[in-house]
Amino acid sequence: MPSSLLWAVDVYGRVYSLSTAGQQWEHCRDAHLEFKRVTAVQQCCWSIACDHNIYLYVHASDVLVRYQEETFENQRWNPVDGFSDRLLPSDRWQWSDVTGLKHQPLGDFQLPSENWEWEADWYVDENFGGEPTEKGGWTYAIDFPATYTKDKKWNSCVRRRRWIRYRRYKAQDTWVKIPSEQTESLPDPFNDITCGSWEITEEPRGCLALWAVSLQGKVWFRCGINHHSPEGSVWEEVPVPGEVVQISCGPGDLVWAVLWEGHLLVREGIGRDCLKGSSWVTVESPSPVVGAVHIAVGVNVVWAVTKDHKVWFRRGVNSHNPCGSGWIGMVGEMVMINVGLNDQVWAIGFEDRAVYFRQGVTASELSGKAWKVVSVPRDSERSHSSASASSLQRLVDFKICTL
Repeated sequence: MPSSLLWAVDVYGRVYSLSTAGQQWEHCRDAHLEFKRVTAVQQCCWSIACDHNIYLYVHASDVLVRYQEETFENQRWNPVDGFSDRLLPSDRWQWSDVTGLKHQPLGDFQLPSENWEWEADWYVDENFGGEPTEKGGWTYAIDFPATYTKDKKWNSCVRRRRWIRYRRYKAQDTWVKIPSEQTESLPDPFNDITCGSWEITEEPRGCLALWAVSLQGKVWFRCGINHHSPEGSVWEEVPVPGEVVQISCGPGDLVWAVLWEGHLLVREGIGRDCLKGSSWVTVESPSPVVGAVHIAVGVNVVWAVTKDHKVWFRRGVNSHNPCGSGWIGMVGEMVMINVGLNDQVWAIGFEDRAVYFRQGVTASELSGKAWKVVSVPRDSERSHSSASASSLQRLVDFKICTL
């Protein structure tokens, strides 16, 4: 995408986006559902709909989202049949993965969801180590746990060849439901969702962390999200020392959560090899009397909103000290707050429910200087040029926003 987008949901569950190069809120026309929460990164947007299901919106780009499936056909030589699929009991499967440990016949490969399609049928890979093989694509070895070559030798007792098939993700620029095969382990619906951690690792490309909170206060982590698998693979429950009501994940290794009683949790142990971290640390609420209700994290910042709508900034937060060192009270009353790219801050006003932007946020002054209302119309109301600035603020009546 050439520009960044601010995503938002209004009180009627309609999803809007505001481009940094645009002049108005654009309504997502294909959104036939009402949404409760939305969280976004550059390549996609995740949301919770009012039917309690998770939906994904992948932006169309010049780079196709495609995945290569592969399986290996294995054969052994015998003096009667020559090379055939008559393998020894101790051998690998006739159709297997590259290790030979997993049974992978061609017919067992299924599309992950209805959002994918096959590009073509299976075909034999007739290249080996960058060089062409003989017709048929076979490579040879003395035995299966040995080194393969493209040339057949007098002592070649086994052979194998690789079959390839590509699948393409076809559901771009539209909201699609994320299927869940875990109906037994997901007993209650989600009520909050956040994604991030794209700056932690470059491999695999497009790797993301997606966190969700259920109505029972449980925390879940979506595994396997990357460029070749935008939907991810499976939900894993992350144990928490209490009931969580809201969670926030930054571009790096910061993840904070809000407990039901108003205390805060900080996730530790997040890294390249473990995006979901290893443990939780408790941090006190900004106010000793009033608990926190909302948290938002960025690269080096943490912002909080307490039950009395006060806004707080956490000092000293970074990758080496994810808990920070103390709270600073800020001017303004908000109901929600969110941190976008470059630690820029957005919020929803308590009294007017308008979208606010934090001015003066820099690397040397992460807390910024003042709140400025975002006074832009929605696309359906663009023609009403006589509307005053204050009425436009009221029209943008959003309950959550994120970049």
